[in-house]
Amino acid sequence: MALRNAKKNPSWKENKVLQTLFHPRILPFTLTFSCMAVLFVTIRMKSIEQAYQLDGLANAMDKALVQNKELKAQRARMLSVQRLRDYAEKFNLKEPGPEQIILIP
Repeated sequence: MALRNAKKNPSWKENKVLQTLFHPRILPFTLTFSCMAVLFVTIRMKSIEQAYQLDGLANAMDKALVQNKELKAQRARMLSVQRLRDYAEKFNLKEPGPEQIILIP
């Protein structure tokens, strides 16, 4: 039982890896590498976020283009010659005569 108590977890001061990482000559390299790793992960996450945002904008642009084409087709149907003639007949309109047309230079 006495042997079991003697094998307690070693403290952080006895850990060779931590001693090496926190050695005064190695500590600047450890901190630099850690900062670079954090910056790399942050920049990578930001680039993925930007890619998602760009994809969303591309989808919105595609939808707007389709809607624009539909609206142009609807405008063309509304302004068709046959439809305008039907409106003229419905409201008793007739084509203007030559004396009613005024050209503005």
